[in-house]
Amino acid sequence: MKKFIVATVASLILIAAPVHAEEAENEYVSPESELYDTSRLIEEAEYELTEDSLEKALLKDEYAEERLLEAEEMLESGDEEAAENTLEEYTEHVVEVEKNLDDAKAKGDDISEVEAIVAEKIAKRSENLRALLEREDLPEEAKAGIAKAIENKEKAMRRFAEAMKRAEQAKEKGEQAREEAQEKAEEAQEKAQERAEEAQEKAQERAKEAQEKAQEKAKEAQEKAQERAKEAQEKAQEKAKEEQEKAQEKAKEAQEKAQEKANEAKEQAQERAEEGKANKPETTGRP
Repeated sequence: MKKFIVATVASLILIAAPVHAEEAENEYVSPESELYDTSRLIEEAEYELTEDSLEKALLKDEYAEERLLEAEEMLESGDEEAAENTLEEYTEHVVEVEKNLDDAKAKGDDISEVEAIVAEKIAKRSENLRALLEREDLPEEAKAGIAKAIENKEKAMRRFAEAMKRAEQAKEKGEQAREEAQEKAEEAQEKAQERAEEAQEKAQERAKEAQEKAQEKAKEAQEKAQERAKEAQEKAQEKAKEEQEKAQEKAKEAQEKAQEKANEAKEQAQERAEEGKANKPETTGRP
């Protein structure tokens, strides 16, 4: 079905291409234009091909604005019946806008932006509707159609007011949420700062304790080193004393042995002297 619609739209566009420049630049296609029926078919095809409810609402709002301009032109040309029918179509388009917005809302879409756009355009069109309603040459049936359109406009404006109220409430909630988030962020930052300061204090305490322990260990190591040095000195002194005593004993022994040898040598010398004296012949007294 969609393929058929696309093909139809393409054909209509090709047919509408050779339109006069002034008609192409108009905001809408005049009901007096040869392409009016074609433009309406393109509208229907465009709407059928659109699936997003918010986009469909904007399209219907655009069509409503075109129907209002067309109705004004028809009234100016004296075609009151066509104007009345076109105003009915305008009202139908406005109702469809509301329906599409409700569908989008039911799907969970955020409709606030589109609601604001539609309500603003309806508010601007209300001036045109009131101007038409004040025309003296306007038939009663056309006035009834315009009054109904104004009534629908009032409903749309109330909806817009509600939408703006919801948007304001959402904004206030957003600001409140932002403030709460800011407060939480500040609290988290303060807590993080406190934790950082506590961690820094603990780190300083641990560093101080480690330094004190290192100093104690260094002091203990120095004392032990001094004790070992003292012990080594005492041992060296004892060993030196022992060696000195041994040397003295050896020297004494060597002296005693030398004395004994000297005594023995002396005794031997005396013995030899005595023996030699004893063996020497006696002299005669002669010269």
